[in-house]
Amino acid sequence: MAEKIRWIAHIKSLRARHGVGIYEAERLALSDARWRRWVAHQVNSDAQCRKLALHHIAEHGTAALLYERGGRIHVGE
Repeated sequence: MAEKIRWIAHIKSLRARHGVGIYEAERLALSDARWRRWVAHQVNSDAQCRKLALHHIAEHGTAALLYERGGRIHVGE
């Protein structure tokens, strides 16, 4: 749970520091390999995170930061 709170705080910090929206802040956060690994684990092990990830994929299409393949969700590069 602490990591989820850190993720949210990190996104808020990136938004404030760079003056960007949530999508761009998430893109910036996912440029860090540690956060990419953490997000990949979360979206494949936590039902609520998976639901949100699938919504993100459906909403953003080919511009999504995540993609689904073989029943697993992956973080785009």
